[in-house]
Parts: sequence; structure tokens; C-alpha cells
Amino acid sequence: MFAGQHYDESYYAANGQLGDRPALRYYDRLVGRYLNPRHVLDVGCGTGHLLARMARHRQADGLELSSYSASVARQVSPGSTVWEDAAVLPPGRFDAFTAVHVFEHIPDEPLAELLAQLRRATTPDARALVVVPDPAGAASRLHGSRWNALTDPTHINLKPHAEWLDYFDAHGLRVVRSCSDGLWNFPYSSLPMPFDALRHGLPMAAQFLAGRMWLTPGSGESSLFELTWAS
Repeated sequence: MFAGQHYDESYYAANGQLGDRPALRYYDRLVGRYLNPRHVLDVGCGTGHLLARMARHRQADGLELSSYSASVARQVSPGSTVWEDAAVLPPGRFDAFTAVHVFEHIPDEPLAELLAQLRRATTPDARALVVVPDPAGAASRLHGSRWNALTDPTHINLKPHAEWLDYFDAHGLRVVRSCSDGLWNFPYSSLPMPFDALRHGLPMAAQFLAGRMWLTPGSGESSLFELTWAS
């Protein structure tokens, strides 16, 4: 289910990801604050909107296995190179990479191969920002079977936060810091929407506005990890 043909225009339209969106502003700020790269690779860059944001401040290129998505990303971020095969990434080129809602689409063994290719393509001190849904998080508990991460059939590798920690450790990555994105996919209760948002969304809003990684893992929809290669 992680083959590129699944990620066509209808996929992005159904997920509200054909255009830019506020969350990408937050991720771009995290990249600047915590990774501070000279040359960043956006892994699974999709239609290129995070890539374009990052390219405003630094050199940014993409990796995208969907030919449709890669072609759109090249138009959205015309100053970026977008590769469609990790095996041809130039060695030692990047001092950071991002993978925002990518790893949950890839089974463990192909993901391990991808990480090995990323290690070859990055510098030894490279930093990474990885974002994945958290099936043990507060949003999953509050929404139950309606949790939005369960509605995407391409989400074939949903791990709780703690299991990702183990996976990264087993594949040569050290966690520098981690957090949750908080609760943003309202409603989470039977309260009217404005009251539900006030009750559940204030921590998320504060973290978003600050552009930092503050919230306790497990307190929201997804897990965020700042990673570096283990020595």
C-alpha cells in the first residue's frame, strides 16, 4: 500500500493536502529552530508545500516516490530538486531531513532500507524532524474508531510513541527531543465547537504560536521527534 500510485490527486484532495496549510508553517519553524540546516531533504515531500516553505530560508530538495506528487512539487517549489528514488540521492549532501507523516505509510523493512539510504545521503551530524500519528495518544483515545489516522488505508505502520523510540534506536537514530502536536482535530467531546476547542486546544495553540516542541508525548494526535544519527 506504500506504492507511489496510491498518492495521486484524489488522495491529496481527500486528505485536504493539495494546498498549503497552517501545520506546515509550524513544521518549517521547527526546522529553523531545532535543525538549522544549510541543505535539507524533505522525505516524502508530497505536493511540495513544506518544501517550498523551507526553500525560502535555505537550500531544500525533496524525495517523493509518487510521480504525480513529484511533478506537482517541482512546480510548487521550482528551485528545488525532487528525486523519485532514494538510491540515487547524492552521498553526504544534506545536513538535515524531514519526514512529516511519511513513515506510517512504509512497512518496517522497507523503512529500514530507506533509513540506510538517508544515512548515506546525509552528513554524520545531520538532524531530522519526523512526525507520525500516535495510536496511543489522547486523540486516539478520545475519538476511538473515528480517529482520523485510522481512516487512511495507506497508514500501514501505526506505532505508539514508545515503539518508535525503540525502532529508531534499533536503526541507528538517537532521539534528541520529542513531543506531541496537541489536540487540533475538533471536536473531542459533545461540547459546542468553540467550547470544545477552548477546552482541548489551548496547549496546541500555545505551542504552535511559539514554534517549539513543548507538549508531553501522548497528549495529542501525533508524535514529533528530533533525531540525529547515533555515533
